[in-house]
Amino acid sequence: MLSNNIKKLKKNGYVILENIISKKDTSRYKKKLDQVLRKRIKRKKIVGDHDNQIIYNYFYEDKSLLKLIYFKKIDKILQEMLDKNYILQSSNAQNRIVNKYNIKKNKKNYKIGSSWHTDSRYLGGNKISKGFSYLVIIALDPFTKENGATKFIEGSANFRKIPPRFISNRTKKYKIKELLMDEGSVCIMDTGIWHKAGDSSNQSRWSIFSIYTGWFVKPYYDYSPVYNKKIKKIYKKLLHKYSKPPSITEGRDHTVVKY
Repeated sequence: MLSNNIKKLKKNGYVILENIISKKDTSRYKKKLDQVLRKRIKRKKIVGDHDNQIIYNYFYEDKSLLKLIYFKKIDKILQEMLDKNYILQSSNAQNRIVNKYNIKKNKKNYKIGSSWHTDSRYLGGNKISKGFSYLVIIALDPFTKENGATKFIEGSANFRKIPPRFISNRTKKYKIKELLMDEGSVCIMDTGIWHKAGDSSNQSRWSIFSIYTGWFVKPYYDYSPVYNKKIKKIYKKLLHKYSKPPSITEGRDHTVVKY
């Protein structure tokens, strides 16, 4: 099974793993995320927009949500595709539901993923490499045609150029597909795939979007307030504790510290 999933990922740029999380657990995670979101809204923190709620680093308020960044089945694949010291570059929870949380529509609100993009890295206008990093998308609600399932362009993991922000659904140049998944399923996707969010709806679509990459890549955030807490070593590793740059006065002879 592991080898088959890796073959699919290498060939197609993505693979869907079914039944990774039970419905009992997806329900529990959604309740916890809802609580975190409401707390941030109350404290007037940035939480996206009226039609796309976004919580970066949702595990900061509730460390039990760290379980959403590590699954053994996914870890085995990422170790093969990256290396054993790979880290979390960023993680956010999203719900593309309209007007549930009474967030006022405002041009200054934070939007994410609404236009075509990749989450890979470019130099000189060209993608550094295929397989530079991987996006792990967790469907805490089903991804359907009715609730804004992520759209992607098949075969685009092999493209070198940065995608245009707008691509018409009517174009025949690219094959646009929708990422349809059952609740509890997970998609591992090459971050070089051209993708965008689907249209928001009145249906809940809680999901987790996490990017994993090599230990030498700078994460989006300084995770020390989390990894300095009493948590498992695997989470500390993912949050860059053992691969952060040493102090200029530190006589460390290895960049990656054993743990």
